[in-house]
Amino acid sequence: MVLDFIDIKKEDVSLAGGKGANLGELISANINVPKGFVIAADSYKAFLRENGIEEIIRNKLKEVSGDERQILKAADCFRELIMSGDFSTETKKLIEDKYKSLGENIRVAVRSSATAEDLSDASFAGQQETYLNVVGIDNVLLQIRNCYASLWGTRAVSYRFHQGYDQTSLAIAVVVQKMVESEKAGVLFTVNPLSQNANEMQINASYGLGESIVSGRITPDSYIVDKSSSLLETTIGSKETKIIYGNKDTVEIAVNEEERKKRVLDDNEISKLVNCGLKIEKHYGMPMDIEWAIKDSIIYILQARAITTLKKDTGKDAIIKNYIKGTKPTKSMRKNLAFQLEKMPFAYRVLDYDFIMAINDQKSKIFAEAGIVFDSDPQIDNDGIQTLPKGKKGINKNIFHFFKILKQIKAFDSCAAICEKFMCKYKEEISMLKAKDFENMSLHECRDFLEYSYKLTKDLSYDRFKYALFPTMLVFDKYTKLLQRINPKYTAFDLYKNLDNKTTTVNTDISDMAEKISKHSKLKEAILSGDSYKNLYTKFDDFKTMADRFLQSNGFKSDYNCYCLEAKTFIEDPDRLINILKPILLSSSNQNKNSENFDDLMKELEVVCGGKYKSIKADIQNFRYFHIVREESQYLWESLFYYVRKCVLRANIILIENEDYKSGIANLFFNELIEVMNRGYLDKSDLKNIKNRNEKFPLSIKVWEASKLLVFEAEGDILKGVSGNFGKAVGRACIIHSPNEFYKMKKGDILVCHLTDPEWTPLFKLASAVVADTGAALSHAAIVAREYGIPAVLGVGFATTKYKDGDMIQVDGDKGTVRGL
Repeated sequence: MVLDFIDIKKEDVSLAGGKGANLGELISANINVPKGFVIAADSYKAFLRENGIEEIIRNKLKEVSGDERQILKAADCFRELIMSGDFSTETKKLIEDKYKSLGENIRVAVRSSATAEDLSDASFAGQQETYLNVVGIDNVLLQIRNCYASLWGTRAVSYRFHQGYDQTSLAIAVVVQKMVESEKAGVLFTVNPLSQNANEMQINASYGLGESIVSGRITPDSYIVDKSSSLLETTIGSKETKIIYGNKDTVEIAVNEEERKKRVLDDNEISKLVNCGLKIEKHYGMPMDIEWAIKDSIIYILQARAITTLKKDTGKDAIIKNYIKGTKPTKSMRKNLAFQLEKMPFAYRVLDYDFIMAINDQKSKIFAEAGIVFDSDPQIDNDGIQTLPKGKKGINKNIFHFFKILKQIKAFDSCAAICEKFMCKYKEEISMLKAKDFENMSLHECRDFLEYSYKLTKDLSYDRFKYALFPTMLVFDKYTKLLQRINPKYTAFDLYKNLDNKTTTVNTDISDMAEKISKHSKLKEAILSGDSYKNLYTKFDDFKTMADRFLQSNGFKSDYNCYCLEAKTFIEDPDRLINILKPILLSSSNQNKNSENFDDLMKELEVVCGGKYKSIKADIQNFRYFHIVREESQYLWESLFYYVRKCVLRANIILIENEDYKSGIANLFFNELIEVMNRGYLDKSDLKNIKNRNEKFPLSIKVWEASKLLVFEAEGDILKGVSGNFGKAVGRACIIHSPNEFYKMKKGDILVCHLTDPEWTPLFKLASAVVADTGAALSHAAIVAREYGIPAVLGVGFATTKYKDGDMIQVDGDKGTVRGL
């Protein structure tokens, strides 16, 4: 039940957890480790049994299997039960005796040690809790229970769920270890984690306890050394503060200026650490991540684990590199792609590619009508592998029509009239699709609808770009310069203030729902406790009425608006609505959008423009209307794509006799699929293509990710992007990958994401700034950040992989940069 470190080896993960097993292994290798003991995983299991908790956990998890929200709700209950439990008299005595053997009322660290932690193929680090500076047996027992409860923390349960680990198979051990009152502490990597050079080590060092580095509160010194202890590179960190022991707890104090400016480690200490690192790496036979501390010139090793983030240059890596070899995007191409990648963030099946290109090609077509060759379309080969555009530029014979096309686009009144006409036509066409019986379509009817929808996508996109987007872009810089005569921070986007467009409608409707729900205590409690949309819809008539009204108005809004097959609407995935409502209901924030008013802006503009104001005002009204058209037309193709998915589903059932079209006919290009439908069956060639492209799809994902990395540039520790909104902010990063993680967002956090769309807008009420991997000044994130008056930096490329939850970062919207602190 309770074991000394010396009794434990690295194979004992199931007994002592990852931390405990590694500490025991280090002791056996004669590494200087502070004394301590482990409360074994069997003790945790016994604790659950003795307190009647084990059966409750097993039965509840069986009942809610596969439903993350319900599992998280159950975990809340498990934590409460554990915290109210108690140890058997025998176990309590064992722990008390071991604790006393370390010294009288000694300071200890009480650390969770999960039985799946620190494995070489996954990192559970940080998923359970650690408690420092614990004094007295009562406090030790309390923190052990806290460690037990942390196995069922939201973060840990969600991590295991998404990694596919069996929640019932894990147990937890607890390490109790004498704390070293260190003068210096830090981390050593036995392989340079940045260059991945196996002949180099990296050491991070600060004054005081290592918690300063682990918590990200300070910038430590960084030393790159080779394995013969030669110092190759030194970066002096700012080290503004250090954490030391106080009377009852640790305290953070300032570091004097002289110490801040000099190296933490001298050459002798670096040499000792390198030797220690080499010994540990040799013992384990793999690159290691080592926590260390120094007191009275003695080095103590606090922890050692395998480095899980190193990439191996396998044959597959060579294949990926071959696909992107020779691709060097120009500066202008990178700028364009940063925005495009917001619309195409991940690899897609080949049928999806054709529908995306049905939209994207229309811009090239309009340029070509004016004599300009501009290739901005990603490439795709017969295996379905996507790479970046070639970026061809030039002119064609239509260059003589350039001024004619330009004149058409500059005629705002004429463009607005055309927009009104085609919007009425397309709305009517798409509304008629409700009457179609997709479930009983024949294959030929599916073919006819697919051809019709493909052409409709092209026509709608062409009209949208030519008569709404292009006119807007023509005057964007002109209006920005005009507005900057009023305020240097204004851009043409400020002319969209108080504009009633589709995004605004969706956000307003959601806010209204949240306000009504907040007054209905039982409904609010049900949503926050993790009830599904289906349950809420059945149990609460008020919610049913609100949801029906919302879906009637906004049901076709998609999570990815440019994907045809990968997207899902609110109708298809109504739980998305619950994900959006949750952070609003959890927040007590009353932060509103910028109070600046469009009418006030126009009054200021009238003063600046003088006699030209009347004509400029008319053009600005059209400018605003074009934005409404862009939003509404996008919603129309999202609606159309909903029906395309129903058609493709039906065709897949007819041709392959199952509903999994993503592994089926979505692996045929549009023209290939039309041929199949004309023929009435899949031949050997079609089946071969489907099989081949399915097998190559994982490669396609990796090549597209590698291609995207070519678009963005990073300078040292600073990520460079484009400014979405001015201002600076410092705060804790909250990494949000999808609406399923909205619950993590807290007021004042910096939202770090791949991209945003309208359903992310509620998070902007909580965020102090936003950082996105993709996007540009036209992105949803930029527009909403301006509305809420928070800094935004977009198109930085790597933020969601470079940072982790809780990292302190600085967002500089003036310079378009983000850096870790």
